[in-house]
Amino acid sequence: MRALVVLIAIVVLFAIIGWISFSFGPGRSSINLETEKVRQDTQEVLESGSEVLQDAGQAVDSHDEREEVDRSDAAAESVNR
Repeated sequence: MRALVVLIAIVVLFAIIGWISFSFGPGRSSINLETEKVRQDTQEVLESGSEVLQDAGQAVDSHDEREEVDRSDAAAESVNR
């Protein structure tokens, strides 16, 4: 029963975001998986995820550089005392 609820939730979610579409006609109904839309959306997610990781890496590098400068400034002050 739980699996059926999860399956229905997934189908509804995919329909909302446009990955699944439903067609109804005389004597025929169909469910279409929009593979091109899925491909485009996953590519966009991968690209934005890559950008986030690059930004995070740059922030870490910047933070490390600032800590290094702070340590060298503190060492210079202790030598001057």
